[in-house]
Amino acid sequence: MEKTLSKRLKAIADQVGQGERLADIGTDHAYIPIALVENGTIDYALASDIGEGPIAIATANIEAAGLADKIVVRQADGLQGIKESDAISTVIIAGMGGQLMIDILEAGMSHLDGTETLILQPNRDTFEVRQWLNQHEFGIIAEQILEDDGHVYEMMVAGRTKPEVPYTDADLHFGPMLRKERSPLFLEQLERQAEKTEAVLSGLSEANLVPLTKIREQEALLALIKEELQ
Repeated sequence: MEKTLSKRLKAIADQVGQGERLADIGTDHAYIPIALVENGTIDYALASDIGEGPIAIATANIEAAGLADKIVVRQADGLQGIKESDAISTVIIAGMGGQLMIDILEAGMSHLDGTETLILQPNRDTFEVRQWLNQHEFGIIAEQILEDDGHVYEMMVAGRTKPEVPYTDADLHFGPMLRKERSPLFLEQLERQAEKTEAVLSGLSEANLVPLTKIREQEALLALIKEELQ
């Protein structure tokens, strides 16, 4: 798997358990399902994407790997391609903005039975994604922050289980597991976020007719970040 997957994709694939039945939403090239079948982790996957181009590429890659009997390709919007007969147990949604990810989950919940593990890797809006998970009683089972090709990614694994202790604002903003681990990359990202928030506040102070609530939101976020860095 190390040879075929980027660091980011491998981190996602490593969260898929042995024998899981996988749905890879927004599969693009179907690299993750192919790697997981080839290394014997899974023997069934649904590779789904909304675009004709990615579907054509995924189909070609799967056929070239000789895995058309184990990986089903469907062109579909979000989770709409999942059928009850697929008996999916793990869903990957990665490589897109957090708001789009939330829209996909909202629109496709009827295609899930609530027992699935969600592996999510939003490119942005991680706070909104964690907030959505919390509101829908998904507990965060694992988290990871990593850098790949100059970009920093946060990944979360969630299941339909309430956390033992309710999540705080800091948990939702920065990640409950990441906060415990406090990796050098995590702390570095907090420093960057503090700088960005200070720059936003500086810009708001110079602007005309800025809603006071907007300023208060940024001030509260900056206070939260600084407290986390202590």
